[in-house]
Amino acid sequence: MSSPRDIDASKLDTLPTDILLIILGYMDTARSIAHLSAASKGLHQLVASEGWRIFVKSRFSSLTLPPSDRDEDWAELASVLTAQSRDWDRRAFVFHSLAPPETRRPNGRRRREDQSIPGNIIVDAHLTRNGRFDEELVVWGAGEDVIARMRKSDRKKVVTESWQWHKGSESSFTSGKDDTTAISIIKSDSLGCDDDMNVVVGRANGDLRLLSVGESKPGQTLTHFQPSSTSPVAQNEIRAVDISSESGIMAASSREGVLLYPLRNNEQTQNPLENGTEPSNIEPTASFSLRETQKSPYFDYVRSMKYLSKDSLAVGLNKSLDPLRVLDITPTGLEVSSPAKFMGEDHYIGYNVRTVRALLPVDVSSVASGGGNVLLSSWDDGTIRLQDLRSPSPVDRIYQDNFEVATPINALISHGLERFVAGSAYSHMLKVFDFRWTRGYHHTDSLPCTSTSPYPTPKPPTIVNEPKHHDNRPLCDHVSDQLCRWHTLSRHDFYRPNCNIYLPFRNYASSPIYSLAKPSDISSTLYAGLSGLLVEFTLKSGVQCASQMPNANPLYVRQTGKVAILETGDGSAISDLSKCQRVPEIRRQSFSDTEHNGIWKRKQHRLDEALQDPHEWQVRAF
Repeated sequence: MSSPRDIDASKLDTLPTDILLIILGYMDTARSIAHLSAASKGLHQLVASEGWRIFVKSRFSSLTLPPSDRDEDWAELASVLTAQSRDWDRRAFVFHSLAPPETRRPNGRRRREDQSIPGNIIVDAHLTRNGRFDEELVVWGAGEDVIARMRKSDRKKVVTESWQWHKGSESSFTSGKDDTTAISIIKSDSLGCDDDMNVVVGRANGDLRLLSVGESKPGQTLTHFQPSSTSPVAQNEIRAVDISSESGIMAASSREGVLLYPLRNNEQTQNPLENGTEPSNIEPTASFSLRETQKSPYFDYVRSMKYLSKDSLAVGLNKSLDPLRVLDITPTGLEVSSPAKFMGEDHYIGYNVRTVRALLPVDVSSVASGGGNVLLSSWDDGTIRLQDLRSPSPVDRIYQDNFEVATPINALISHGLERFVAGSAYSHMLKVFDFRWTRGYHHTDSLPCTSTSPYPTPKPPTIVNEPKHHDNRPLCDHVSDQLCRWHTLSRHDFYRPNCNIYLPFRNYASSPIYSLAKPSDISSTLYAGLSGLLVEFTLKSGVQCASQMPNANPLYVRQTGKVAILETGDGSAISDLSKCQRVPEIRRQSFSDTEHNGIWKRKQHRLDEALQDPHEWQVRAF
């Protein structure tokens, strides 16, 4: 935005430090912070020591940020997060597929022992910061096998990369009945020790174990988790696994109930395979069968499960009149909680059999008066429901794809309180939703003022009019708190629509999205698991940090793909399907050199250069 008047650096230098820190908290762009830093030597020192930290924490308060005592880390983080925010808003995405090389006989036919239908990819990822390096671990189950990739980057490029492939056949697992169904990476401090990275692997046959993917014990089974024969819950199939880092307790769900296993400070998990002994078995500290609960409505099986807090679990059920349950963890075991919001009938739940496919706890601690248990859940009618369990209303907000209204969602992942990504249960499609909460940062604020509207104009599926704004001022007036037309409308929901991303990998077009994983809130990459295919979804500004090393000797083949993107409106729930009459424009990515050299490539275009159409600039000029 344009500054209302020149800054007198000599006067600013005379202000008390406390006042300057307050001023820094109101600056909404990194460019403003940088300009203030350049005004004088004293201001430069203040910005370096406090300014960038204040900017990052105030503008990206909903993200989980890594701790740091180094001033330069906050300046670097400000650059990374502002670039990522711009990429999200402009749909500046880069996609790669990771698939195993095909193993065929000399005659070109598939080997008899190969699985005819590829296994579903179940993925988890984790990022740690170690000095000036980022260390990323991605682990996924592919059928009966488990694959791990470790990358170390200096935040500009990948410096080391290593792979592990733990074949299930070496542990007598077979494809299909022994496929991986749950993956969860745990940090060594969850076990109360400093050791390599480990991962919990659950399978369709009920096997649940702790597997080492570190350098010292790669592929070793550290612990088995198995209930006794007298347990009220049969562990005949693992449906989901979640770990509370606060309590060090792992929750595992079978088809009919939930089991809790200890991870922290357990000698059996810290000293595996010593003296050639077999890994020990750990029994659950508590278990609970949802089927045997009195007056519990019928359900087919447990479909999903997540920790809401260290003291409560959310459980999603398949085909039930009450498909969303909350379990309280008490000193005596697990108990069904009955919040007021689940009592009685409402328009969205009613007395119809429903399915809750995916669950995602939402951290609202950064919001004023935020706290408690807030949950995002995907239902089989295509809605994604936000529910604060403290409020009496059955549903607090409903999100819905305004184009494919009834398509259910298989997986959810969030980026703070700014947006979340959903994976389709019917096809290889990702859906990006804006939470529609007040955002601390808008990349458009750093762009020049104009008296025009953001361009190109979105064409949502629902028939809605463009927002009216009669003030056509060409410049922002910060003294009177009046923004120019372009900056005002750029913040409007109409010009920040959600979008659907159609993945380009045609051989997997019939595959739904089975899992989503994100290494951290500051990572530029998230991962999607399909049937036999892992997809890397990278923001454009982080491509170099996510590129493959030339001599890495990867176990999977990596290919680049060009996606198609369709904008789908504001994501509000649709009560009248007749309003969804318009077919939105589909834009396909194009990365040819000639398309990056035209005059039509403008920063104020709403979308990334790879999605821009040169013909648009023949009828539009800024």
